[in-house]
Amino acid sequence: MIKALNLLNAVLLALAATFFLTLGVVWIIYSFYLDATPRMRTEWVQLGRVTLIFAGLMACAGAAFLGQRRAARWRWLAQAVLVVSLALGATALIELLG
Repeated sequence: MIKALNLLNAVLLALAATFFLTLGVVWIIYSFYLDATPRMRTEWVQLGRVTLIFAGLMACAGAAFLGQRRAARWRWLAQAVLVVSLALGATALIELLG
């Protein structure tokens, strides 16, 4: 059970880190072209918010992964925070992008 849970945490960490880094690079590129079209500035702000959501998910998944890997006393708290952050992150993404 613990190995499967740690594998899930590692996959979530890798996924969130990949999205965070990719969107972060796109956000930086957008910053150079803010004056190209008026719509670019509103998309830049929204892209920044989505990037921050994935940064938070990455931090929570990283804490859960390290907690489970080291069998720390706080590992179940970190796991609970990850589950809550996944739910809140999904809700925020649906609200932002939907």
